[in-house]
Amino acid sequence: MGKGIRELRSRIRGVKNIAQITRAMEMVATTKLRRLQERAEGSKPYASALKTLVGRLAGRVSEEDFPLLQRRPGGAVGVLAVTADKGLCGAYNSNVFRLVQAFARERGEREIRLHVFGSRGAVFFARRQPLLAEAYRDSMEKIPFVRVRDVVRGLARRFVLGEIGELHIVSTRFHSVGRQVAEARVLLPIDPAALLEGVEDAAAAGLWDPILEPTSKAIFDRLLPKYLEVQVYGAILEALASEFAMRRVAMKAATDAANDMINGLTRQCNRARQETITKELLEIIGGAEALRG
Repeated sequence: MGKGIRELRSRIRGVKNIAQITRAMEMVATTKLRRLQERAEGSKPYASALKTLVGRLAGRVSEEDFPLLQRRPGGAVGVLAVTADKGLCGAYNSNVFRLVQAFARERGEREIRLHVFGSRGAVFFARRQPLLAEAYRDSMEKIPFVRVRDVVRGLARRFVLGEIGELHIVSTRFHSVGRQVAEARVLLPIDPAALLEGVEDAAAAGLWDPILEPTSKAIFDRLLPKYLEVQVYGAILEALASEFAMRRVAMKAATDAANDMINGLTRQCNRARQETITKELLEIIGGAEALRG
């Protein structure tokens, strides 16, 4: 029985160590979530203003002048997936993996060219369908805007050259601290109708009558790629905030489960100790009775 008590106490110490680690990871995730949430929220006003500006200019230019607006039926389908560098964040990575695979199945026989941010996605798709076309090994927490810009420009160049007929992004949208959803969205071709959402009334009311210098085409030619870059960077910031929100929840659940296990093991240990004490008392009493008889 003594051996059983020692084993239970050893297990309790081990689970307590795990609980300390998960509690520390929960606190770190909470701190990083707050910072990343502020970054994601801070980027939205700029992205929204840029979308409004591009949307208003879209009505003043011809779609034929801009390759990023032109639809290209057929051809390969480009997919940009945003995953994490680490695990222990609940279903964050697996949700993106499943969505990418479902997206590929829906495209049937069309070729899928998968580009992935995050080490977890690169490892997962290295030997699975759709096969990985390119993995970007940058640290997701520290990735700068200029790096995202270079990646987006490279993908846009492939689209213009006809190497891919369309480009989609699969990432996790941060709706709130308690709700994050993996979604697939179209990046290319850019839909002018989507750009014009929410700005038609202002134009119709005569509130938008700018003087453009040098020309609307020249300005739009610079703003369109910038709009695309900001959309991808914003998606990455939201994905990072979602990752740490889900990691915080996962670590809290792990800590709670460890505490429950500690309580259960402590009860078992107490019962075993009481049984040992009772057995020893009975042996003493039995020996005393034998001597007395």
